[in-house]
Amino acid sequence: MSKRDIPEINAGSMADIAFLLLLFFLVTTTMDKDQAYLRDIPQKIDVPPEDIEIQERNILKIEANSQNQIKVRDFYPEPSDISDIIMEFYTHSEKENDFAANYPVYSTATLELCRERMAAVDGQIDEADATGNKDLVTYWSFLWDEWAKKISALELLTAQTGLTELREIDRHAQMVLIIQNGVKKELISSIYSEIKECILNLRNKKSIELFDKSYVYYRNSNNPEHKIHCDLIELSYPLRIGVFDSEGNEYNYKDSGKFIIKPKISSARFKAYIKSYTR
Repeated sequence: MSKRDIPEINAGSMADIAFLLLLFFLVTTTMDKDQAYLRDIPQKIDVPPEDIEIQERNILKIEANSQNQIKVRDFYPEPSDISDIIMEFYTHSEKENDFAANYPVYSTATLELCRERMAAVDGQIDEADATGNKDLVTYWSFLWDEWAKKISALELLTAQTGLTELREIDRHAQMVLIIQNGVKKELISSIYSEIKECILNLRNKKSIELFDKSYVYYRNSNNPEHKIHCDLIELSYPLRIGVFDSEGNEYNYKDSGKFIIKPKISSARFKAYIKSYTR
């Protein structure tokens, strides 16, 4: 029996048919939104900037120029004299405020005051939490932790010394180091050594006065309770250093180690002030 010939299928129009089918499904098919991507986009926090008035008395400006000369305010000291100037900056009004002098003034912290401020921060946290603003919750929680640390330090002070008040230097007080291009690293190292020596001496003296042991003893201790001693001493003599070049831009000195601390006042207003003050 002879085999029947199978007729060939004409595939010439298959491409047209496939295109029409694709077009049909594109027009008639509905696509649901993927719920996994329906999420709120975090909004920018509109917090009014703090109106900070930086007083000249709160800035100890230390300048190092390209001729490797040092100027501190209106004086031209040797590097070895810087620690004495810093000590005067920190301690001039420590016992009693001298408003006529060009040095930072002090305020008095008490447990009652700190607890009032902490309660106010609690309210801010609750308000931010109620609105679902996680960024503000984080911000106010950080401030809450700072007040909690201060309260713990004051409780320690009262328990071990009977004192109920802590004198604190103005929270805007800080040293500003201005370094011009061409300054030798040895000079910068000398300045930092003087800053380190002065702050450490102040802290050791205060710690011995209060607890009969040095600040270094508590800092090097493995006892976690001794951290509160360090917190208390550091509240008395905080180390705040802003480092800038001669144009007022922030300056990073890679060999400075832990002694460069970014200013707590980092607002544009503060930087603008520094720029005008360094000219």
